[in-house]
Amino acid sequence: MGQIRLGVIHESPKVTESSRQLLMCIKDRNYSALYLRISKLSVWITDHLDIRYSGHDMQLDGGIIRSLGFITTTEQLVKRIDVLQELENQGVVLINSPKGILDSRDKYQSLIKLKRRGLPVPETAVVETPMEAMMLTREWGNVVIKPVMGSLGLGIVRVGDPDIAFRVSKSILSINQPVYIQKYVEKPGRDIRIIVVGDKVLGGVYRINQTSWKTNVAQGSTVQTVKITSELEELSLSAVETLGLDYAGLDIVESSEGYKILEVNASPLWEGFTRGTGILPAGYIVDHLIKKIRR
Repeated sequence: MGQIRLGVIHESPKVTESSRQLLMCIKDRNYSALYLRISKLSVWITDHLDIRYSGHDMQLDGGIIRSLGFITTTEQLVKRIDVLQELENQGVVLINSPKGILDSRDKYQSLIKLKRRGLPVPETAVVETPMEAMMLTREWGNVVIKPVMGSLGLGIVRVGDPDIAFRVSKSILSINQPVYIQKYVEKPGRDIRIIVVGDKVLGGVYRINQTSWKTNVAQGSTVQTVKITSELEELSLSAVETLGLDYAGLDIVESSEGYKILEVNASPLWEGFTRGTGILPAGYIVDHLIKKIRR
């Protein structure tokens, strides 16, 4: 085997900080590093099934998928997943797998899988009528309405009034989007972000925000190291295994009923995590990919 060629796959014209760190870790280990925009990847169906990048032949041994990009249509999503799936079919080792990414990106599907596994998640529904959103708000009290696919705490609304829930959901439904509605979990002004790579919990941080109910670092939260208990470790590893992921960021909240998993992110950012723990996940992710390639 010649020099191992590894790609960092992201849909951004400018290399993001997390992608830059991954590329540097690949180069530091003396492998060939490529930054690939997913929109420029395609499969040409001729005499063979050829993977092309901007129309040119491309050889790859492994890839770290950082983002599917900003998806505007179902067709765009299907095309990108199809290309990634064919990369896997041709023996390219991808982390995370296209299926794992798709299941995690779909918050509804991921919570269904976690619940079926017996893992603790908040009461949640996805509906397509404003009356149902109104009824759920009346039944659950405070609810959170959020995009089925989204990140960074953007587009999330906390609602306690059934009439407001009716209006918010009607607005969402007017653009043909279903309404993802979740019972609000009371928390002590913080939640927990844990990073997992392979079968190892790298660590965790509290994300603390005393002025807003949103605790995303992108929303201005501060961070503090969490002591990883055996319960948190088991919960995190079980969730990642359930969704078939190689690496992930988990958002976990402390409720009156114990821990609840809010979300499992297959393409986590880790700036706040690194600031709080001093741990840089990029090297662990690259080493995990190399280990899978060499099996």
